[in-house]
Amino acid sequence: MKSGVKVGFIENMINSTFENLPQRSIAYFLNTYPSFSPVQSMAATEEEQKNANRLIRNIYEKLFTDPMLMGLKITADDSLGDWEQQKVKPGLVPKIRGIIQKIEDFINILFLVSLSGKPNKDDIIIGKSDIQIKSVMLKQFDKFGIKTLVSDTQYIFTFPDNTTNGLVLLAKISKENTKPPTDGKEKPFLLFSRGVFDVKAPFTQEVFGNMLDDRTAFDYLITFLNENGYQRIDNKEFNIQISLDYIKNYGNPDEKLKWAWAERTRSGIEVIYDETRKNQPLFSLRVPYFDDLLKQSDKMNNQVKNFIINTSKKCNNCRYCIQTDKTGKRPLIFIKVDGYKICPLFCGFQYRWKSLNHETVKNMIEMLKFIDEVFKERICTK
Repeated sequence: MKSGVKVGFIENMINSTFENLPQRSIAYFLNTYPSFSPVQSMAATEEEQKNANRLIRNIYEKLFTDPMLMGLKITADDSLGDWEQQKVKPGLVPKIRGIIQKIEDFINILFLVSLSGKPNKDDIIIGKSDIQIKSVMLKQFDKFGIKTLVSDTQYIFTFPDNTTNGLVLLAKISKENTKPPTDGKEKPFLLFSRGVFDVKAPFTQEVFGNMLDDRTAFDYLITFLNENGYQRIDNKEFNIQISLDYIKNYGNPDEKLKWAWAERTRSGIEVIYDETRKNQPLFSLRVPYFDDLLKQSDKMNNQVKNFIINTSKKCNNCRYCIQTDKTGKRPLIFIKVDGYKICPLFCGFQYRWKSLNHETVKNMIEMLKFIDEVFKERICTK
């Protein structure tokens, strides 16, 4: 367990205790900020791209050191335990996510200025007809080394030397790679907010691997997925946050990608950052058609069988599976594996971990191999 965070940002801020609650929220941006990876472009040199990347990260670092730069209220740090329900600490989750939203609102303005404004050397000029910026937010830019000048018709933003071209290119890349809106929501500034120029770079693998004290097991898992036909998905559409998924379809590939715990038709993994938890990363195995898998236990090798027995929920006679039975005669739907009564419902709540080691990863890989063997005739590709 870690206590305290060095302002130098050398120390991993996973499973840490912070000086205040705003720092916990700001850590989401820093923990999911990848290293700089430029692209070849006539629009901005590598130096200009690097300067833009550094400017955005510098905003988070300055804000982490002094949350009052953005008027964030300093309150005591708090978080949820690994499996603690939100209702245990009412109001905490909205506070953490409210701070994140306030930071994203600021970054979104910077994104819109970079996307729609007209660059002129170190300035970006944008008309008031294109964007309306509240005066309180304009004042915040100066605190992060960005000068602002306002006239009757336009805003002029002055950035550090050799930065504007990088920002303009970054905004364009982020916009072009925006996920389709789900429920009317989208974040075209998401990649911009992490300084991601090269969208093909494995930046989500980098940031999630860095959250582990020892990332070798995680990287071994990713190598297996890359070499065995799993599709990588960065930042899936519906929750619009930094996330990593690898999937293989055994059903309709056009169905929306769900949370791993709600998986029905895909195998693979899901990795997310839960900003409300003290230990933020969550690694999940996607398990499709679990009841069908259990019925194939005679085909499992000992490793897969033991993994399922040791990981899955055993029937405890909760009777959830027959709650609609009015006759009182319907049998429980558990499936026996070597005499163990395994519940086939919602297995995704068991196949998830807050960290990964080599034993767990080897078990995950064997499970994925077995899934592929059993359902190979169902594989669907776009």
